[in-house]
Amino acid sequence: MHRHNTPLRGVKAIPHPKPGDANYSATNYDYAGRVGHIHEVVEIGGKQLAKVGFDDRKIVYYLLEDLELDQAAQRGTFHDRDS
Repeated sequence: MHRHNTPLRGVKAIPHPKPGDANYSATNYDYAGRVGHIHEVVEIGGKQLAKVGFDDRKIVYYLLEDLELDQAAQRGTFHDRDS
């Protein structure tokens, strides 16, 4: 079973990347505004990046500061559901 160890794992997240941000690709903007769930948070170059999974099983990285988090929502990722 695939598991991640992070306090934010499973938190509902909606990405809101800043327009024209060079840190993001077209894929990031395609998933902007969609509901996903955090799989893990990593620090790279002093920045916190969240690995966000979406219902179509796509994983997209976003700066943690660009996510709207709903920690009150039921937690879970697609790893927690039956395939």
